[in-house]
Amino acid sequence: MWLLISGLGITWGVLLASIVFSATAYAGVQFIANGLLIDVIWALITQILASTVAFYLNYRTQYRLRQQIKRQFEHYLDPRQVKRLQDNPELLKLGGEKRYCTFLFTDVRGFTALSETLEPEQVTYIMNKALTAQQTAVQKHGGMVDKYIGDAMMAIFSAPIDLEKHEEKALLCALDIQNNMRILNKELKKQGISPVQIGIGINTGYAVVGNMGSESRFDYTAIGDAVNVAARLESGTKGAGVDLLIGQATENAIEFDLIPLEPIEAKGKKDKLQVYTWN
Repeated sequence: MWLLISGLGITWGVLLASIVFSATAYAGVQFIANGLLIDVIWALITQILASTVAFYLNYRTQYRLRQQIKRQFEHYLDPRQVKRLQDNPELLKLGGEKRYCTFLFTDVRGFTALSETLEPEQVTYIMNKALTAQQTAVQKHGGMVDKYIGDAMMAIFSAPIDLEKHEEKALLCALDIQNNMRILNKELKKQGISPVQIGIGINTGYAVVGNMGSESRFDYTAIGDAVNVAARLESGTKGAGVDLLIGQATENAIEFDLIPLEPIEAKGKKDKLQVYTWN
């Protein structure tokens, strides 16, 4: 009974354990009917005790796992994705794995200089509004906000859950971010605050994704060349004179007609990067 519930999980374990319990009880009745004085009462009692304890421990383990998943991802993923992870924890491979994803980086331009002319309350207000505008778009298109770095943001599409056409959804997310920022700038203008501009870089490729950090503090994130290139594309938007730069691998996977730009130099890359932007 213990092995069934502990090894097969709550659903199948309880079902098979019930069958074993019923078979034991039926055997006891047949023993008596055939004149065999074999008492199965204690066997049934021990089955009940063993299965109850195993069920409790199994349920507690799964509950803790669900709560851990919720705490780790509830602020970064859409609630529907968090629920899917809770229902299927096997979708999340802790410790790191190589995945093919699309990475999106954003940065509010000139925010440091702007913050020096505003009150701290205004700086906080603008920062929270700008990051919320970005986070809303990321969740809308099935991505995950990986981290905030000051006034910058990093998002991952197709991790920790597989996402079909993640390259296309990352681009649509970028367009929504730009639209949300235009709406925010209208609000800021009404309050007499200068508008803020944002640069966005998108790139696709393989990266190691998982829980990384020290033993006492770690985060779910991604590392790899594809991630670095996405960050370099974002930082190169100002020099290219556009608000959005898209890498070659991303462009290859989507059906939108993008505008090719002159290749740009990127830190850590020997050859120039072919980049594209939205019309």
